[in-house]
Amino acid sequence: MSIKLYIPGSLSATAKGKHLLEVNGKTVGDCLNQLVGILPGMEEVLFYEKGETLALRSRINVLVNGESAVTAKEVKDGDEIRIKMNIH
Repeated sequence: MSIKLYIPGSLSATAKGKHLLEVNGKTVGDCLNQLVGILPGMEEVLFYEKGETLALRSRINVLVNGESAVTAKEVKDGDEIRIKMNIH
């Protein structure tokens, strides 16, 4: 299963210049965890610790095929995930 994960230009330095990765997973969370495995610096940008688990920072919005999604949302082959940074 292949999911396209798009990283915004504002995270270019943290993402080491990568704007698109092919990842695999059953959920958005799986795909984001794979992203962090490839680019460890992204963990601090995307997540904060909430007890024993990681939660998305409030400034991060994730879209699956153009629709807002939570980390538990299931994804399928060919889906596109886009990370968006909310500017306050």
